[in-house]
Amino acid sequence: MNVTEKWGILGALDAEIDLVRKNMSVCRKTEVYGSTVYEGTIGAASVVLACCGIGKVNAAVLATCLIREFHVTKVINVGIAGAMDPRMHTMDVAIADRVLFHDTSADIMAGYYPFRRDFPADKALGCLCEEVCGQLGLSHTVLRGTIATGDVFVNSRAVKQSIDERFHPLCVEMEGAAIGQAAYMNGVPFLVIRTMSDSADDEADTTYDNFLELAANQSASIILGMLSRSGASK
Repeated sequence: MNVTEKWGILGALDAEIDLVRKNMSVCRKTEVYGSTVYEGTIGAASVVLACCGIGKVNAAVLATCLIREFHVTKVINVGIAGAMDPRMHTMDVAIADRVLFHDTSADIMAGYYPFRRDFPADKALGCLCEEVCGQLGLSHTVLRGTIATGDVFVNSRAVKQSIDERFHPLCVEMEGAAIGQAAYMNGVPFLVIRTMSDSADDEADTTYDNFLELAANQSASIILGMLSRSGASK
């Protein structure tokens, strides 16, 4: 494995990166674009960690920042999401094999730069993530598939149905495809890992509040496992 490998890890909420930060030996903190970027190590792995804030623009800006200014060699987005696929329930895990925008015209995305309706996640990172989930012995479903992104918290059965009919994603969230597009445009591999905090339905607000911390910590524990595997293989 390349000794210059540097992992960029992004979460939209402090709760989504707290466990990672607690396990990190931080050597430098930099304030940039309204966020704190932490540089350091977790075990033998070199890590750059940041809370990017909610939404597509925040996510794209920080992903690009980590790639261009902090020179990460891969970008991992960890956090929570609303379940869409009927196989997915609270605390289940979605690993992206592709990400897309549910609130943007697919034809426009395909017709203009970067000329793509979706962005493929890195297969090797996806396989490593799946292996780690198995090693952690999670008592929840782990699926690989499409993750859909939009600048809306989906808490309506009607909105959920509309998104499902058009894209059939495993889950919905608000940053993954923006991070995926930024990574794709910069030629950097990426992965999105999400634990379900709710079912993106009329009860989503209450369920989200109840499961936010548990779901966020589970996603963080998965990336910690991936980092451990990375360090062990050097």
